[in-house]
Amino acid sequence: MEIAQPDPAQDASTGGAPARDRAATEARLIEAARAVLIEKGFQGLGVNAVARAAGCDKQLIYRYFGGLDGLGRALGEAFSASLTAALDARAPDGAAQSYGALIEALVLAYLDVFAADREAQRLVLWELSEPGPALQGLAKARARALAGWIARRRGRLEPPDGVDAPAVNALLIAAVHQIVLARAASGALAGVQLDDDEGWRRARAALGALARMALSAP
Repeated sequence: MEIAQPDPAQDASTGGAPARDRAATEARLIEAARAVLIEKGFQGLGVNAVARAAGCDKQLIYRYFGGLDGLGRALGEAFSASLTAALDARAPDGAAQSYGALIEALVLAYLDVFAADREAQRLVLWELSEPGPALQGLAKARARALAGWIARRRGRLEPPDGVDAPAVNALLIAAVHQIVLARAASGALAGVQLDDDEGWRRARAALGALARMALSAP
């Protein structure tokens, strides 16, 4: 999943060139921060490492983002926008008929997106093994993108009474991560082969059924 880049809008007072230059530099710094996180994790993320990867003066990180924390927030926003676009591209057309069907569509779309994105998988591994502010920010950005996708599509749909939908949704997303990471690591999960078409079809169908059954009225 490619990170969405800032819109290089022109600045009318300067003819546009400085605004374009700044937008291009910001985009390069955001991409460099993402690359450093993927390769080295949070412990390797610093202004010097990002500036070196971007081929920029590190002072530009302070000038454009206010420092590493601001750059991390910008990276989270770009990550959220990219995930939203990827989900929209894979989600089925048409309105869901129930809240359970809506979450089933989301979970299966996210499974496809995450399975196709080795860099996103690596970031989740870093989140689990070496949590830090930047990686926690990306986790929050992912949560915002998923919650925003639901909010835009749910309309008047509601989960069944007595169901803790946020907790169920969180566990379903965790299941997506486990399924995909297990396939990458060993090709199987709890005796179910995931590295062939039949095994993947079984896992995908079971995940969809879990979402539908857990979040649909009896």
